[in-house]
Amino acid sequence: MIVRKIVSNELTRLFRDRVVLALAVTILTLLVVSVLIGERYYQQLSSAQSEAEYISRLQWEQQGEKNPHSAAHYGTFAFKPVNVLMVFEPGVTRYTGVSLFLEGHRQNIASNSLAEDLDASLRFAELTPSFIFTYLFPLFIIFAGFRMVVSEKESGMYRFLMAQGVSRNQLVFGKTLALWIVAALLFLPFFVMGLLITGLTSGVTSDMTRFMLLTLVWMGYFGVMIHLTIGVSSLVRHSGTAMVTLLAIWMLGSLLLPRLVTNAAASRHTVPATTEFYQAVRTDLTEGVDGHNPFSEHSLAFRDSVLSAHGVTDINELPFNFRGMMLQEAEEFEKRIYDMHFARIHAIHDRQLATFSMGSVLSPALAMRLTAMNIAGTDIHAFRHFTQEAEAYRINLMRELNHDLRDNAVGDRAVGYVAGHDFFADNPVFTYKRPSQLLSPLVTLPFMVSLFGWLMISAGFVVMAAKKEEIV
Repeated sequence: MIVRKIVSNELTRLFRDRVVLALAVTILTLLVVSVLIGERYYQQLSSAQSEAEYISRLQWEQQGEKNPHSAAHYGTFAFKPVNVLMVFEPGVTRYTGVSLFLEGHRQNIASNSLAEDLDASLRFAELTPSFIFTYLFPLFIIFAGFRMVVSEKESGMYRFLMAQGVSRNQLVFGKTLALWIVAALLFLPFFVMGLLITGLTSGVTSDMTRFMLLTLVWMGYFGVMIHLTIGVSSLVRHSGTAMVTLLAIWMLGSLLLPRLVTNAAASRHTVPATTEFYQAVRTDLTEGVDGHNPFSEHSLAFRDSVLSAHGVTDINELPFNFRGMMLQEAEEFEKRIYDMHFARIHAIHDRQLATFSMGSVLSPALAMRLTAMNIAGTDIHAFRHFTQEAEAYRINLMRELNHDLRDNAVGDRAVGYVAGHDFFADNPVFTYKRPSQLLSPLVTLPFMVSLFGWLMISAGFVVMAAKKEEIV
């Protein structure tokens, strides 16, 4: 009964506070605007991608009669699919490429980053729900709650409440519960909008389940800030001290530490420049079959092995087109080289993420963002999965082209052989499917553990503050 009255009185006070009310309306307005902007952007991007995929496929099918290997150099595109959850947590989607050019003999890096159209000064303040939840929502919690307990001491009400039989535990618990209710009420309209958008866009699918998990992650982060706010307000004697302390915690955890961790990860585990990467690849490619140089050492050795295996002395005596076989042999070798070098890049990214995992122990904001990105499927691992699927499609397409040349450019058809429209129309279409698994345990677990640990520690901090003997 006492706790309920404390909660009721605190909510009444907050709802009558015009400054708090104005801040709540501002936060809610920004959330609604950010969702509407993000949803419109998603629809535009989805439409543009569908059009680009259609045009790219049409160009491939209608390229006319052509030598299959010439078509391999003509190439085609794979487009990174649009994810509705990027409306709420864009992650790295704006900074990774949106298209991948697929061609023979080469694995390309995704290009045309969406952030290339943004001024660098605007990237930090890009209005998204993720930005608001990371930086602005905690500030509202701090402003709404920093005076909740300490104001009772400053006004003299604390001594009166103790005299009336209200325990310190009841007071702190009631204030904490009131701040939780305020945060939940402010979050509720966004939650309803999110369910509507994911439901209307994807239906009752994994996207809706992912959104529900995202809300738990965000509320967990808010809980950390709520507990820290009430705990600090309970321990200090002046509201000014509470505000300064909480703002320092916010700046350290949300701004300073994430930036320091990012810089540390980039400096300790440096990703080689694109030119350096491709130079290393070119060096290793000299150690294998060159599909365009039949007189290289490795190409001649491969030719001799094929001739020996078929018991002939000239490639014209083979029952298939040797050039088609050699081109595919080169493709397979080049793929192994590219895979090896890209694996090194992925290993560097994994070491960077390990640094972030350690940093998330110090910053609940960092733990929240990394967990949310993985759940939303907008992190670097989701992008890596797309590029790997695109590469698997590329090598299969190249294999089909080269095998057509190998099997059909034989005898009288060897010179000037071309494939027609029907062949290119029958080539497989790239269709990307996101992983059905909602979470990647090895990736998400460290961040989730950090965030849950912060929630438990902050809750323990409130309990400790409630039990601390106060001299008034």
